[in-house]
Amino acid sequence: MQKNLLYIFLSVFILSSSVSLAQQDAQLSQYMFNPLYINPAAAGMDGVTKFQLHYRNQWSGYQTTSDGSGSLGTQIFTASMPLNGLHSGIGIQFVNDKTPSGAGYQNMLLSYSYQIGLSNGGVVSIGAKGGFHTKSFDSRFRPRDTGDPVVDALSSSINQTKTDFSVGVIYKAANYQIGASLNHVNTPSYSFGTDKSGQYIIKQVLNVMASYDYYLTDNIKVSPMALWKTDFVTNVLEGGAIFTYSDRLWVGGSYRLNDAGIIIAGLSMLKNNALKIGYSLDLTTVGATAKAPLSHEILLSYAIPAPRLLAGKKTPVRTPRFRH
Repeated sequence: MQKNLLYIFLSVFILSSSVSLAQQDAQLSQYMFNPLYINPAAAGMDGVTKFQLHYRNQWSGYQTTSDGSGSLGTQIFTASMPLNGLHSGIGIQFVNDKTPSGAGYQNMLLSYSYQIGLSNGGVVSIGAKGGFHTKSFDSRFRPRDTGDPVVDALSSSINQTKTDFSVGVIYKAANYQIGASLNHVNTPSYSFGTDKSGQYIIKQVLNVMASYDYYLTDNIKVSPMALWKTDFVTNVLEGGAIFTYSDRLWVGGSYRLNDAGIIIAGLSMLKNNALKIGYSLDLTTVGATAKAPLSHEILLSYAIPAPRLLAGKKTPVRTPRFRH
């Protein structure tokens, strides 16, 4: 099984070695700690009620020619909890993403997952999420090219809200997991009062994410991981590894192809590691002259036991620590 997982990692790297995906969704460098943002099947799979907040400052100190300094700011809040009595999980996410020029988006999505325990101890989770996605422009927005019917119709702040749906599946074993999700299944489109030639369409995006945990010693765990995103025309690939000491301190790094190298660090505190604080630093490696060299991201995560209501019996997941 370990060899099969390695083949998956290598295949994804080969398929994604040459191109990059135009960003329509806010990206996270610490995506491995918040799979719910990527895949609705992750709702409740942690076995605890969890609240997570990401703050990302993309290209810190970014300077534009006409708009002055600013930042591509993103705030993401997610929460999920298991409903073990129903073999299910529920979750919610809020996203706010804004650029210095005034373009941005906000969404609120609800997630539901159903988990199926397998005879080998693994779990298959199937999930879906849906809600509202708002695309917005304000009066500062200025196009690179003239004659855009969307921009020509814009005289003040404007926004438009559409429904948005995603589906996903995750297979989780004792020491590895792999999942896939298809976001924006219904391809929301925004016309802002113009004819169809001016529509802005959110493309479907396929995400494939995999991770593996291996204990080098009783106290040191290494976790390689990878994420591949594609809109079926272009691709984004990032991968790396996290080293964790005594389940409390972690440090690692990853690389986003044709974009940036990433340093990741964090620590867990309180009883049962309930509070986690993470930080990542992106170092721009491609297109640095059109961007800013650094991006910062902060993660706050807090977990509490799942409520007794519909608690049921937890599905056991064996730890690999004592399986040498």
